[in-house]
Amino acid sequence: LEHEWVKIWINQNGTVDLFYNITITLDSGDPINYVEIGQPKRDFTTGIAIDQNGHELETYDIRSEGDYKVRVKLFSPLTAGQTVWFTLITNVAHMIYEDTQNPGNVGMKFIPTWWPKANVSDLRVLILLPSNVTVGQVRTLVDVNWNGTRMEEGRLAIYFEKQNLSPNEQYPVGVSFPKEYVQSYETRPT
Repeated sequence: LEHEWVKIWINQNGTVDLFYNITITLDSGDPINYVEIGQPKRDFTTGIAIDQNGHELETYDIRSEGDYKVRVKLFSPLTAGQTVWFTLITNVAHMIYEDTQNPGNVGMKFIPTWWPKANVSDLRVLILLPSNVTVGQVRTLVDVNWNGTRMEEGRLAIYFEKQNLSPNEQYPVGVSFPKEYVQSYETRPT
């Protein structure tokens, strides 16, 4: 994968809008007709997928027990030596939880799709926090620091990136912020 860029909008209703921007090059092997993009929860709805030429791509919900994915059918098969770029948007419910390590906060942990047989050259995750959250109110996972912040769409955005992920390598990111910025969130058992 040349790049896997993810943009996440944390919505006040406790859902997230999840936008993937993916570029794949097939070095060798059989043609690829579709790509499967993992989803973090069972409760998701699929939006639109579009390729670099503006073609709307067919999507299929292929969730099964404990495995939640969207299959994106490519407009034409990807053959050896070719590259394809496409985007996919989904909405995922029940993503915001009470943060037990930071009382009064809620948060989200997210692991971008990982690929068992492919390297990822450039992974980026941008998380848009709810309106009015400030940098001083944000916490992240203990072992993962953000790479930067910026304002986007009038909201604070936290940016994470990692290069040269190995096949099957996961990169978990997460944010936590005061719970008054969302109307709905999940509680975890003690």
